[in-house]
Amino acid sequence: GRANFQHNGVMYNRHDVSDLGFTIVAWSSLTPLQKSWHHQLIFWLPFGVLISLLTAWFILRVLRRLQSPRYRLMDAINAREFQVHFQPIVNLNSGRLTGAEALARWPQPDGSYLSPDIFVSLAEQTGLTNPLTTLIIEKVFEDMGEWLRQHPGHHISINLAPADLISGTVLPLLSRLLNQWQLHPSQIALELTERGFADPAVSAPAIAAFRRAGHSVYIDDFGTGYSSLSYLQDLDVDTLKIDKSFVDALEYKNVTSHIIEMARSLDLDMVAEGIETEGQLAWLRRHGVQYGQGWFYSKALPKEAFIQWAETNLDPESHA
Repeated sequence: GRANFQHNGVMYNRHDVSDLGFTIVAWSSLTPLQKSWHHQLIFWLPFGVLISLLTAWFILRVLRRLQSPRYRLMDAINAREFQVHFQPIVNLNSGRLTGAEALARWPQPDGSYLSPDIFVSLAEQTGLTNPLTTLIIEKVFEDMGEWLRQHPGHHISINLAPADLISGTVLPLLSRLLNQWQLHPSQIALELTERGFADPAVSAPAIAAFRRAGHSVYIDDFGTGYSSLSYLQDLDVDTLKIDKSFVDALEYKNVTSHIIEMARSLDLDMVAEGIETEGQLAWLRRHGVQYGQGWFYSKALPKEAFIQWAETNLDPESHA
């Protein structure tokens, strides 16, 4: 038999095939197809617009994050992308290695390195100085902890920013890592630029704490900032680093000899930076500068290259 009926805008046709024992059912919409599409469009369009907006917002955030210098730096710190290179510090009289300065390097996708002047300044401007310093300190111990343990008379100096003086995290971190690697505090020296000494109320207690813990404190880039004999007298530091700009000007300016006399009067050790020629070396030796670093000896080297260089230039009696 046949039967027809309608339900929700659909016509159903039923045909019983008694001989074969089954029923055939066919149906068709009573609503025009165009009208049906119109209803579907009205129903789904808001969802499509919302999904598109959310997708565009997400892509925009990703692009903005990739393009934002602060987020790039923060991601690089979290991913531990930074490397540490080590520039040898030598005894100028013997030419033998006494230690090294740890220098941060940020490798870029094209194989180059972004200048520290850029990313250090960026870290200071964006409040990322402390996590960057923490990472560099950890990397120094990861790279050189075993080497330092095998060479107890040698040291690595680590640069600190002014913000590190008030963070309260540097000394606990150093203490933990020194214990972990079984090193003496004297094997880690701390370098502060003159900007770090601009506020004695902040710098003096921090320096005193570093020295009580057994760390030598260096004034880095001396003569480029707040230079004065009075502030040097007020700060209890161990070593003065003569900036490369003064080493470059040895032959035609006498300011370097005044800096040397100042350091000698305060019984400070001296490290000359940026030594590049035999003439500079001879002048510094003649004027009593004890230590130096620069391309005359070696550029800053990755861990493996530094250790290889060091093994042929060790000074077994060094205590710089």
